[in-house]
Amino acid sequence: MSWSRHARVAAICVAAVMAALTWAPVGWSSAQQVDTRSTGAVAEVAEVAAPPPGALVTAFATNQLIYCSLICPHIVDFVVDVPRAAVQAPGVYGAARAAGRSSDRALGTALATVTAPARSSMDGIIDNDLNLVLPRAQNALEVAVVEMMHVTDVARSGAGSAAVGAAFDTGRARILDALTAPIVPNPPQIAAPTTPAQQSALDAIDVGSAVLFQAPEIMMTGATESADVAATELARSGDIDRAREVGAQRFGEFLDAANGVIEQSR
Repeated sequence: MSWSRHARVAAICVAAVMAALTWAPVGWSSAQQVDTRSTGAVAEVAEVAAPPPGALVTAFATNQLIYCSLICPHIVDFVVDVPRAAVQAPGVYGAARAAGRSSDRALGTALATVTAPARSSMDGIIDNDLNLVLPRAQNALEVAVVEMMHVTDVARSGAGSAAVGAAFDTGRARILDALTAPIVPNPPQIAAPTTPAQQSALDAIDVGSAVLFQAPEIMMTGATESADVAATELARSGDIDRAREVGAQRFGEFLDAANGVIEQSR
């Protein structure tokens, strides 16, 4: 799984909805909006400004650039710094041996020169991905799903084309708000489901996000961090068994965290 796969998958899902929502059908008024959420019936007409054509696609594309600015520099660090450190590792080992360190401590020192930049880069990638990018992208996806389901409910209720068009434009406005919401750590869910079906859809998205993206990315962070902890311990003590023990213990902590995320989503 790539570092930003969750963002791409969420982006694909949102893109599919955006394509449907970008252009209002001919004959649907963008000036008159109807919100039927509270009762399930056509409500009193209210004035809501619908986004202009193309606004959602523009916001979506802009977000991809913003998300890349948060993650891509750390990916570049990983791609550049880790291979460079790997190439230099034999020389680090030789220098440590020349300085009087045992072969095991020298090995740990050489390994740590590789695991340290790997850990630092992965922390930057995953922290921004899990705490900033994924919650915001997932919020937009969930709002889009709820709004599209609401439009379908209005259409099935037998409401006229004006009511359906108004619900459609209101949904587009809410999706645009989600796409342009401030990027903050771990924002609250902003989708507002009003039916069991909508809530079930959001629950499925939450579980899928935890299983497919959040838990694996936590494990990726755990893998690089536990490797760095083990290498650092080996460089310090020269005790291979001890190094394996502390590395496994740290990885177990991340495994527990990943399992906790999955359980919490259910």
